[in-house]
Amino acid sequence: MSKLQTIYPEVLIISNKHDYSTDNVTYSLRKYNSSYLRLNRDQFEEMKLNLDPLTPKLYGETSEYKFIIDETKLKSIYFRAPTFLRDNYQPELRPVEQLARSQWAAFVRAISVFENVKWFNKPKNTYQAEIKPFQLKKAAEIGFEIPETIITNDSDINSKKFDYNNIILKSLDTVLLKLDNKEGFVYTNTVSRDDINNADLSKAPVILQQPLIPKVDIRVTVIEDKVFAVSIKKDGSGIDKDWRIEKYNVQYESIKLSSDLERKCVKLLKKLGLNFGAIDLAYYNNKFYFIEINPTGEWSWLLSHVDYPIDKTIAEVLIK
Repeated sequence: MSKLQTIYPEVLIISNKHDYSTDNVTYSLRKYNSSYLRLNRDQFEEMKLNLDPLTPKLYGETSEYKFIIDETKLKSIYFRAPTFLRDNYQPELRPVEQLARSQWAAFVRAISVFENVKWFNKPKNTYQAEIKPFQLKKAAEIGFEIPETIITNDSDINSKKFDYNNIILKSLDTVLLKLDNKEGFVYTNTVSRDDINNADLSKAPVILQQPLIPKVDIRVTVIEDKVFAVSIKKDGSGIDKDWRIEKYNVQYESIKLSSDLERKCVKLLKKLGLNFGAIDLAYYNNKFYFIEINPTGEWSWLLSHVDYPIDKTIAEVLIK
């Protein structure tokens, strides 16, 4: 029986086997002849893993190789996995499956014991940065324009100083629902005042925001101090509803933001303790408004539309 090779990677990637953004980064890392290791959280059960939190070191073994994650050799961690799994406690899962999901999610967070390396991004910073009200507060402190916002479970819109006939309604956190054998996702919607007044919001809070209509959506991918921005339009015009609904019918155009706006985007990442972030802006009434930031946002779909070296830039920062 042949002895398994032991790998001491300089770059550790935590992802899942179906993540195309990670595929692009690993391709760039191979072009740079970088020593990297990709661990997919949906394949953890196929590995033997031993984490020493005090050293810290992570020892692992697969059917093909062994590996040792050691801070003396490790330079960076590309953290594509979510901070926690939102579907741990689905009622149709057996107790052992619920237990496994919750504990593997905790194991992913435990890898944060590797403190003296560059993270894209640290789990605790990712978790905090995903909190939408926290994002809005920090963006406002930097000087971004922010749409008027209320978080509420009270449907009496007339009791609020919120004088809009149409209102943007969105979930307070990402919503993934199981509908029989299908998966449901909740998008941002435009609703009327009457819709709100006639709704029962008591069961769960929602975000209500000032409608920015008409608008043009801007997606800004920020990697440390590098800024890649695109406008998102359909047939040459902005999209008043959630553009993700029209994702396959829109056009993406590379644009150059003002130096002041680029500076604010970079500053927001630093304020949130991030090295990567996907920022959504809206251009409305001759102003750019901050909508939200996703610390694990998708970007691979942009590569086929605009000539931006996002994958190459991430790889370079990971190995530098």
